[in-house]
Amino acid sequence: MNKPVIFYFVHAHGNGHQATFSMLYPELSAFFEVIAITTHSGITNNLQNKHQVQVIELPPKYPADYEIPVHTYSKAFEVTPYAQEPAERTKSLAEAILRHQPKAFYCDGVPELAVMVRGMGVPVVLVHLPGNTSNDPTQVFAHELADHIIAHFPLILEQPDYKYSFKTFYSGYMSKYDCGKSDPDTSENIHQVSILLGYDNYDQAVVTKMTEDPDTHFTIIGNKQYYDLGKNCNQLGLVKDISQAITGNIVISAAGQNTVAELLSMNKRLILLPEPRPYEEQEVHAQMLSDQKIALLGEENFSAAQWQMLLHQTKAFTPAYKNLVNVAAAAGVAQKMQEWYG
Repeated sequence: MNKPVIFYFVHAHGNGHQATFSMLYPELSAFFEVIAITTHSGITNNLQNKHQVQVIELPPKYPADYEIPVHTYSKAFEVTPYAQEPAERTKSLAEAILRHQPKAFYCDGVPELAVMVRGMGVPVVLVHLPGNTSNDPTQVFAHELADHIIAHFPLILEQPDYKYSFKTFYSGYMSKYDCGKSDPDTSENIHQVSILLGYDNYDQAVVTKMTEDPDTHFTIIGNKQYYDLGKNCNQLGLVKDISQAITGNIVISAAGQNTVAELLSMNKRLILLPEPRPYEEQEVHAQMLSDQKIALLGEENFSAAQWQMLLHQTKAFTPAYKNLVNVAAAAGVAQKMQEWYG
């Protein structure tokens, strides 16, 4: 018996969307024939090579040499040009829907696509992220039209002004690391601090101030550039497995959802330094974690003395880890999709 088809859109920005797909795809495949939808050849190649999944790559919506306007996230379809290319993208998506007849569209980003697909008669399951989306008409409409919404984080971290909890399933954080195998938090490791750099690397001046404490050893992970730092710093660059590279119990990190989930699954004490993102996604996420006493917050304009004070505070900090990372989160999402569309 053939499995029903679902489309799963994988956003091209950052690595988090692909990491989420990697966790969900095996579970969803138990119930559905999953076809990935992408807008970027690099994402297409990665998904095909890693998962041997069928991928439909949509054509670009921008004309050649088109200068994309600055996105203010305050107007509907504000960066969609008046041109033929958006029609070609929509045509390609419509043809795929007619050919494969998906039971649902799992939309991890780009609310424009959610609007298009719902208008073509396909149910939409929208992935909900932290952030200030209420001023963006496209985001608001996507949340309104979504048949179901899924948040890959726990309900305790939801924003108080969020209006769609009644149709949102909160899976809890998902992590590729096994929470049960994490080393317990011991005081012997508090003088080892890891700095996990995100998609954007911090400026030299910021990292210099972070690492000025000579009594603390710092491991810098993910640096795409070489920093001129003291002898108490070890720079690893890009690594395949952060769980093997991180030393000690304290991690300074950006506030991306997948990264936070992975670090919490390793029982690390977090200092979050959010990177700029649309809708202030990381700032909002970090603030919610701080409000719930799960993480502490840093700022790029901190002096070296302020960083040392924050590190000292973190060494005495006991974060509230309990029930944040759900080892069965991916299976729970797949089960919900089976209930709704299987």
